[in-house]
Amino acid sequence: MKLIRHITAEAWLTGILALVGILGVAFMPFLVAEPKVLFGRSLTAIPPTLFPFLVLGSMAVLAIWLFYSIRSTLVASVARTFEPEAFRRVVMLFAVMFAYALAMVPLGFFISSALAMAAVSWIAGNRIIWQIILVSVICPIGLYVVSTRGLAVSLPELSAIEFFYARILDR
Repeated sequence: MKLIRHITAEAWLTGILALVGILGVAFMPFLVAEPKVLFGRSLTAIPPTLFPFLVLGSMAVLAIWLFYSIRSTLVASVARTFEPEAFRRVVMLFAVMFAYALAMVPLGFFISSALAMAAVSWIAGNRIIWQIILVSVICPIGLYVVSTRGLAVSLPELSAIEFFYARILDR
């Protein structure tokens, strides 16, 4: 009897993510338009390729690292199928990310990110409430500060929260 070996779903996904990241970085000049220039000056504080370059480059590096770390399980002797519970979690994760995208403008970055992170943490199986609250509060604050202060990216935020950030960060 011949043993058939199958490439695992994790290997396929990791390889595809690494390829997309590498191709995105390689073809960045063709993917992002040059910024508009007014009176010889750029209208943006940072080059428009910086953020996509950071995201795609990080995705490629992390996918290659994951590919290396799971190298012993890249091939399985039995093809595994999706379990109903795993499929349900994937659908729930997609729904949370879709709701997050829709809630970003009306609720602002902090509230929508905190809610999305709490929901994703719950879907992933974390049931320790204080950990969910800490991650859901600290991570959006850190992301907001790094994005707005470090990368000069404007994020939608409710006025009260934006004034609070400004009062604390502009001291």
